Amino acid sequence: MSQPSAEEVEEFMLSCRYGEIDEVKMFTDKYGNAGVEAARDDRGNTALHMCSANGHIDILNLLLPLCSAALVSQPNDNGSPPLHWAIVNNHLNCVQALVELSPEKGGGLKLVKQTNSVGRDAFAEAVFAGEGREEVAGWLEGYLYREEGIPDEEMGDEDVKEEATDEMVADDDVQGTGVGPDAETQMVQDIQKVDLNPS
Repeated sequence: MSQPSAEEVEEFMLSCRYGEIDEVKMFTDKYGNAGVEAARDDRGNTALHMCSANGHIDILNLLLPLCSAALVSQPNDNGSPPLHWAIVNNHLNCVQALVELSPEKGGGLKLVKQTNSVGRDAFAEAVFAGEGREEVAGWLEGYLYREEGIPDEEMGDEDVKEEATDEMVADDDVQGTGVGPDAETQMVQDIQKVDLNPS
């Protein structure tokens, strides 16, 4: 199977970002899982980052059978895996699709417990992301309860909020570098702001 050109990879990544499933299918038909595995943008984002950040569950479901477990948990250059991008942008369907993969395919408890560059796992990221993510945080909390049997009172939002506040203080040390949660969150939100009908 031939290798995609840089231009084809860029078009594929944009198609994943904008939800153009027909173009994504053309790429996967031509280049298969090897093409999906190798595709990155200039920030180290994978196709899974792009469709998860923008809530394109149809594309995510198309790509997941082609992806290795390593790709499912692959962090970008800022240290965030696709799951965290789905959480930050409040796409519960994408969060569920990633987490409910079998552990052999990269999902499950290990994925939920994976931390980003500032040390937050999926549940902590949902709580840290704040208002509007209650449904995602609640689903993740329920998942953790089912998997680990942790009573709700041991896993309350207040404990995670205190932990997140402590991390925010520690994060202030790196704010001047332009790297950290605020820069990453802004980048994720910028990727989601898409004008699908430019004039």
